Amino acid sequence: MDRHNDRPLDIVMASHIVREMIRFPDREIGPVLGGPTAYSAVIAAKLGARVGIVTPVGDDMPEALLAPFAEVGVDTRGLYRAGPHSTNSLLLYDANGNKQILYPQRAPAIRLADFPPASLEARAMHIAPMDYDVGVETLGALRKRIGLLSGDLGGYGGAHSSTHPGPAEQQDPKGLRALVGLFDIVRASLEDCRHLLGEIQEAPETLPGRFVAWGAKIGIVTLGDQGAAVATRESTFTVPALPGKVMDTTGAGDSFSAGFLVEYLRSGDAHRAAWFAVAVARHVIGGTGGVVAGRMPSRSDIEALLISHPQPFR
Repeated sequence: MDRHNDRPLDIVMASHIVREMIRFPDREIGPVLGGPTAYSAVIAAKLGARVGIVTPVGDDMPEALLAPFAEVGVDTRGLYRAGPHSTNSLLLYDANGNKQILYPQRAPAIRLADFPPASLEARAMHIAPMDYDVGVETLGALRKRIGLLSGDLGGYGGAHSSTHPGPAEQQDPKGLRALVGLFDIVRASLEDCRHLLGEIQEAPETLPGRFVAWGAKIGIVTLGDQGAAVATRESTFTVPALPGKVMDTTGAGDSFSAGFLVEYLRSGDAHRAAWFAVAVARHVIGGTGGVVAGRMPSRSDIEALLISHPQPFR
């Protein structure tokens, strides 16, 4: 169901969705619908945004796994069949929560020609690849067409990627600087930053400022159970994670990104958007099962959660 066909989209999420297996030390989940685009699209739509996706799938993608998009009204005009294989991933967590991602099969990269016209008219676009799904050339073309372009570095050499920068590139990250400069909003996890920049010697709270210095309007580094650090061109602040039971941290960063974008588009306030985003992530990690509509919060769920947690920015 594409219930938003007659109205401009708020946000388009563009990168590979995946047929995912998740393996913990004590259990295995899957196959489930996964990947940053799947998480962020379903969450943003459940929060009330008009959302579209641009992603290839193969003949191996079960229709049942795509059901959450229809359940929350995601516009799927940009979901297209592209050969025998979807991107398939095996997500391995160790006892400390560190993850490794393997890609037994991959869908082809997304190019500008794959974007339906309506997707290029959206208020914002979020690019969150699994593993370089959207190339720099395509990003450059999108930069000229999209008013607010958001990006996640996990699939550009970060934790999601099959390859990472070597020591020389970590010390002089020219390519990363150019990439970051294409985005208005950039998010990375602390794990991503270690892959991209090497051993972090400085306080993690200072890292988002690098992204702003490299050309982004807003830089975000999510810090797991320590919350998130945010930098804008005017200020830098941190916001703590909300307390509660954790069942599955898969998709936590994508949940943050979705929540941040939805609230930032509504309010234009990075502080408010960050606090809204940690509440969205808090809700999602309290459940498990991949991308299913019932796991994701509504706006009323998040507003109720925030009533009991004043904004403790510092």
